Amino acid sequence: MGFSRDIDEILRRRVESRRFRIKDIDQLKTVDDVFNQYTIDALRELMNEGFVDEVYGPVAQGKEAKVIWAKSKDGWDIALKIFYTTTAQFIRSRYKYLLGDPRFTGVKITNTRKLIEYWCRKEYSNLKDAYDAGVRVPKPITFNKNILVMEFISYMGYSGIPAPLIKDSPPEDPEETYLTIIKYIERAFIVGKIIHADLSEFNIVNTGNELVIIDWGSAVKSNHPNAMEFLLRDIGNINRYFSKEFGIEVLDSKALLNALMRRYLNSGGANVDSDGWLIINGKRIIDEIG
Repeated sequence: MGFSRDIDEILRRRVESRRFRIKDIDQLKTVDDVFNQYTIDALRELMNEGFVDEVYGPVAQGKEAKVIWAKSKDGWDIALKIFYTTTAQFIRSRYKYLLGDPRFTGVKITNTRKLIEYWCRKEYSNLKDAYDAGVRVPKPITFNKNILVMEFISYMGYSGIPAPLIKDSPPEDPEETYLTIIKYIERAFIVGKIIHADLSEFNIVNTGNELVIIDWGSAVKSNHPNAMEFLLRDIGNINRYFSKEFGIEVLDSKALLNALMRRYLNSGGANVDSDGWLIINGKRIIDEIG
């Protein structure tokens, strides 16, 4: 009991150290450089619309965005993924993911901020497709300009403590974890008609209770010109990680890709079993390959 209380106290202090107790939202500019005037205006609109109530501190950052912990009006933890307005070069390097996406046909990128806004909108749309397909991803809530609002994925339910990547917090049962990811790849592709396109151990987190796939900005629809190339790469990345890191037997990458394509074309009467596997022509994909 004492050990548990000590852990809780450490986490509470860490959470308190991240909290932005700011009455005037414009003061955020002095707290973190991600909050330029453009971003503050976008955040103010989200607050006025009731999506965001209180803003705390940053919990993660990458090349394209910083993730901020916040609270909704009803007290739920939420994550604000704020795309940098000064890193358009990185997003331009991923322009091919937008160009081949039928959801953005005819889109005209007139300036840097417009490109970033479309990228934010794209990740929201990708998350929604995956979430609706039954893939465990952060639940998308809304977006505005360069801010994506979504579910905060915490570690063991601790408020404000983000779940670690599986590369830093390996799963207790690697074989079961591997199969879960294969199941999510199939559900995303066949039900959601979407491919992550950047899947690896660097964007799967372990909450201590379940796996969650994050960072869907690069995801493409199944009819994207490079869809199969991206899908095979995702499969290869997952196979490489689990075979090399844990020494488990993995499914052949090309056999899995071919099975996914066959099942995609014959998925009209698909059912779902009690474990969440798609049943197509009476079989799970792992039965079909095996």
